[in-house]
Amino acid sequence: MRKVLLLLLPFVFLLTATVTATNSAFSLNLPVRSIPAISKPSVAPTSYSPLTPSNEPDQLTSSLLFGVVSDIHVQNTNPVAQNKFQQMLGDMVKLHVSNLIINGDLGDGTPQDYNTLGNLIKQQKNHPAISYTIGNHEFYKAYHNPITNAWSRDTFPNGETDITAVNRFLDFTKRSQVFYDEYLQNYHFIFLGSENSAISDPAYGDKAYLSDKQLAWLELKLKENYSPNKPIFVFLHQPLVRLGSTLSKPDFVIQADRLREILNRFPEVIFFSGHIHRQLELPTTILKQEFVMVNSSSVSLPRDANGHPLPDKSEGLVVEVLKNKVFIKGRDFLTKTWIPGAQYEF
Repeated sequence: MRKVLLLLLPFVFLLTATVTATNSAFSLNLPVRSIPAISKPSVAPTSYSPLTPSNEPDQLTSSLLFGVVSDIHVQNTNPVAQNKFQQMLGDMVKLHVSNLIINGDLGDGTPQDYNTLGNLIKQQKNHPAISYTIGNHEFYKAYHNPITNAWSRDTFPNGETDITAVNRFLDFTKRSQVFYDEYLQNYHFIFLGSENSAISDPAYGDKAYLSDKQLAWLELKLKENYSPNKPIFVFLHQPLVRLGSTLSKPDFVIQADRLREILNRFPEVIFFSGHIHRQLELPTTILKQEFVMVNSSSVSLPRDANGHPLPDKSEGLVVEVLKNKVFIKGRDFLTKTWIPGAQYEF
């Protein structure tokens, strides 16, 4: 009898572990709205290992989990935005999100804002590895008085140049240029960014300017290690269309036609953007054409379809990849809840 009990012990342990995992507090298995519906997520939560960015694929095929947020607007003079950023970062840690993309508009591009953001990140223990794109507000030191740091549009560009603004961003993010790529768990992440702003040409306004060099580089990177039906994640602060809004407005990318032409050749692309702050529960948050376009709302101040601010909200995305299937789930970082109207799978 004793020998029988000893033989059964490993099976009892496995059964206990399975029940414990099923009841885990962390699970992304929520009701999902599909565009199009391919399959349902598995019932049991997946175990995630830390992901380390690199510039070469690592041959792994395990699951991938990452966060996408934008428009955090962490200014040293804005304690509300600072608090919302801290709430978001802490929530990502609790969700075991190992990698986070901040898709532009970190602050107003001033040294004080970068210092504030850096200090908030340092305060959060075990924070995710963070990748950044440059937003239009990273050029906004040009609107600040260089002595008082006060808003001073009348004296624009206040001695600022595009080169100094870009270099300040690159110093903070430890990058050599505003466009770059990484592989996470063998999935390709491509980051684009504006190289000029209204400082160079007032006609640019807040639009993204993508050089011929950057667009040629993008074409090469999309072909690199290409595999049909395997998602490719592309990030740019400015959207190609005004996702999440009933208002019509021209493209936010100066070279929009060329960018769209390139991306149209790769249906595997999932293109994340921010800039417009539109809340995630709107039906046009995701647009599927030749490729998929996704709006990531705003951590600091989401807005409704008419552009009205929603100060009691702070939103972003958590993305799960299981064997090339992508699940995108909207998150409210103040209530620490998933947004029911913002659950998609591809």
